[in-house]
Amino acid sequence: MSQVYLTRTLDETIRRREIEGIRKSIEATQRLFPELEAAGIEIAGGIARFNGFDALSEAFGLGTLAPVGSDEVSQLTEFYASRNSTARVFVTPMTHPSLARSLALAGFAPAEYENVLVSDDFETYARYDDRIAVATDLDAWAIASMRGFMGDEPAETGDPRFGLILASADGIVPLEGREGGAIVSTAVMSLRGECAFFFAGATVGGSRRRGWHLATIHDRIARARDGGARIMRATAAPGSASERNFLRSGFRVLYTRSLWERRRPSSPASSA
Repeated sequence: MSQVYLTRTLDETIRRREIEGIRKSIEATQRLFPELEAAGIEIAGGIARFNGFDALSEAFGLGTLAPVGSDEVSQLTEFYASRNSTARVFVTPMTHPSLARSLALAGFAPAEYENVLVSDDFETYARYDDRIAVATDLDAWAIASMRGFMGDEPAETGDPRFGLILASADGIVPLEGREGGAIVSTAVMSLRGECAFFFAGATVGGSRRRGWHLATIHDRIARARDGGARIMRATAAPGSASERNFLRSGFRVLYTRSLWERRRPSSPASSA
């Protein structure tokens, strides 16, 4: 395993491949659920997407290639406002400083942070697990994924379309871990050229803290290796159990990125 350093070349490779994946996600949503009116626009070297859900609607890659001004931020804001969605945009250490300044002037503020982790070690932790397989029933997979992410929230408040969008784009490999015939763990790998992206790892209720998340990481490393990837990338909340599992699997923090958002204005209270 070699030490992976942050360079403009590596950042540009990840940016291009992630934007490619975002485009495919928009296309999958438009194909599966036209009623969600998914859309995307290219802005300032990046892409803003609306996938019908706030959690899947955000802008990525802006300001990596050139400065960002008020016109581009206004375009971004209008794109989300016209869809009654929260405007969100990722800011990384590699984006031009003008992006954060322009966002702040437009009323955006950092809402959360996450670490971007990478690894090029395809041998030490690569381990296929016979309990884990590529999902064949995406409807069942989506329901299990929804249950894993919702935790203790009532299942009826969820929407399985969210999981179907995650699992259905071109280049996506949805994985499931089964125990006693039931899906207890879900995860996704996106293989795009030299990059393998790991995301959407979730474990259902009573099966948590039993090593499923770690097992899906090792299984995906083996699949990424055999798929010809040269770099693996994941994201996790700083200090989270997910981050610890990636660090235990050879990943290292490349940088921390922030998600800036501009809340939709509240509707004025009606007169009595």
